[in-house]
Amino acid sequence: MIDFEGRKIPNELSEIVEPSRTVLLVWDMQNDQAGGAFNKDALIRNAPPLIAAGAGAGIKTVYTRQTPYLWKEESPAWIHRFMQTQKVDHPSKLTPRRLHGSLGWQIMEPFKPGENDIVIDKRRPTMFIGNEFETVFSNRRAYTIVMIGCTTDGGVEATVRDGYHRGYFMVVARDCVGTYTEEGHNAALKRMERFADVVNSQDLIHIWRR
Repeated sequence: MIDFEGRKIPNELSEIVEPSRTVLLVWDMQNDQAGGAFNKDALIRNAPPLIAAGAGAGIKTVYTRQTPYLWKEESPAWIHRFMQTQKVDHPSKLTPRRLHGSLGWQIMEPFKPGENDIVIDKRRPTMFIGNEFETVFSNRRAYTIVMIGCTTDGGVEATVRDGYHRGYFMVVARDCVGTYTEEGHNAALKRMERFADVVNSQDLIHIWRR
């Protein structure tokens, strides 16, 4: 710890991810996101041991499920953007997004939440809009969010930026996040180094098991 103006500033990774002040955020490990990641096999290999180490250290684990609005309930700005992306001329032609309860919406089997974990359904690709996560975080008097999940260049990056701007310590396990392309994954990891400690999962496991 660094003493600064009457405060203790965590500096070493072990201080930043101290279990009583840390939440593990497992981001959208759903069948149609994690299942479509270029590095799916690595996620299945690396993430469960990290989740288990966090649980063993008493860290609260929060899972998210991306649960989009139906198009008829969506923002006109989002409808406009997706019409451009999908190259259609009317909202009625937009492809339906993952529906609550569908196979693609469900969390992949290797990452299933435990009975003491929290699961939050959310509408937006950041953890800081329209859900109760910050209340959960505040209730635990936490200051660090460790992120794993999908997608690296989508909600993971957006949440890292938002969390840092709110004054939280953000940590990303580089071998436990994924997206659809290796290029997008690597570029997002590089961008996030401005806002987060980007580390290997084994570093966290070593700290939490100790």
